[in-house]
Amino acid sequence: MRDGLAVTVGMVIAAGILRSPGLIAGYLGKASLILGVWVLGGIMAALATLMLAEMAAALPEAGGKYVYARAAYGNGAGFIAGWGEIFVTRGFSGAAKAVVIAEYLVILLGRGSVPILAMGVVLAFAFVHLGGVRSSRRFQNVTTIVKILVLLGIAAAGLMGHGHGSGSSGSAAPPVSGLLGFALAYQMVAFAYYGWEDVAKMAEEFETPGRSMPRILLGGALAVAALYLLMNLAYFGALSVKQMAGVPLVAQDAIAGVFGHVAGDVVVAAAILILLSSLNVNFFGMPRVAFALARDRLGPKLFQRVSERGTPIPGLLLASVIILVLAMTGTFETLIRFMMLFALSVDLMVLTGYFRLHNRAGLEKPFHMPGYPWLPGLTIALYAAVIVIIVATEPRLALGAGAMVAALIIGAVFTSRRLRRLERAVQPSPAPSAARQDASAGRPPPSD
Repeated sequence: MRDGLAVTVGMVIAAGILRSPGLIAGYLGKASLILGVWVLGGIMAALATLMLAEMAAALPEAGGKYVYARAAYGNGAGFIAGWGEIFVTRGFSGAAKAVVIAEYLVILLGRGSVPILAMGVVLAFAFVHLGGVRSSRRFQNVTTIVKILVLLGIAAAGLMGHGHGSGSSGSAAPPVSGLLGFALAYQMVAFAYYGWEDVAKMAEEFETPGRSMPRILLGGALAVAALYLLMNLAYFGALSVKQMAGVPLVAQDAIAGVFGHVAGDVVVAAAILILLSSLNVNFFGMPRVAFALARDRLGPKLFQRVSERGTPIPGLLLASVIILVLAMTGTFETLIRFMMLFALSVDLMVLTGYFRLHNRAGLEKPFHMPGYPWLPGLTIALYAAVIVIIVATEPRLALGAGAMVAALIIGAVFTSRRLRRLERAVQPSPAPSAARQDASAGRPPPSD
């Protein structure tokens, strides 16, 4: 239970609340709109968490959303959800975190190359996880405790600085307007909440997953939402929206405005530690999804190999390569925008499978989402509406994400056909009937 909450909070609270507020302030320009989009993101995350909690309790297997998609729709959907998560959802988010860590190192040191520093961060994490599950979990628990204390300290300091800024009443002219501004802002907010379900990938590693999964998922989501709203109120207490717009680390400016530049530098150092805690969970989750895919014959057998210390080595190496390449070639904003359109689309597919699993006979369900079927239906409607707005306002992004989805669909079709051929090959041929044997021998079958 403790490890699960640490993974949940460690995955979610990081780059989103640190790097995104300045971008969101530039997109929307008004404090009321900013708080509104954060509240909407929290509501959607909470609703989706309830649906995922029921599926996780019923199917406590390694792999998370991949497992639910496969159980609901078959191997093709599982292939799309699983490999999409590895190559896009967690790969892009891990790269974005590495980029932000590098950006903050440059701020702290006053010099350096973001791509080179990001490469060093990724390689360091690969070596940490090669040390085994126990060492990486210990690192996660310690850094998550430090993270919560630091963020609460930032929030308290920002609220102490109330009156230094005019964020709650001020505004800044946004460079974008209307639905495009909402789409850009929501992608950043959705990224900030993303990861609330990541602990489900480790379901097999808990003694009583049917009971603990819903508690971990719901507890983590509520804790994250409360802390995010507190952080935004703290930002508005210290800075105006105009002062926040475009700033890479709003928390630094908020604290520096109250306590001075030295305190601001401390915040930068703390932000780096927070991001390290979050990036650590990417290296936890991605290899386990690859392991689940290989175990179910939707990926190479190579990814089933686990070291004596419990680390899926081939999956870890794949995750490291993906994150490394993306971190050295992309910017935070471009990585997140692409990732979130793709992730929301795959999530919509997974969430629609909830109804099939909910009504499946013979599937034990230790937890049931309240408000069935209206709350699950509302969740899916909200997801669909957000996706339509993003596609309509960002057509080039939609083409890129669509191409990735198409590539995964092609892979899913070929993989599903291969599995069907293998299944037919291993099935024993039916024994010929007595009638067929007699006919082949030139004798009529015996009469009754």
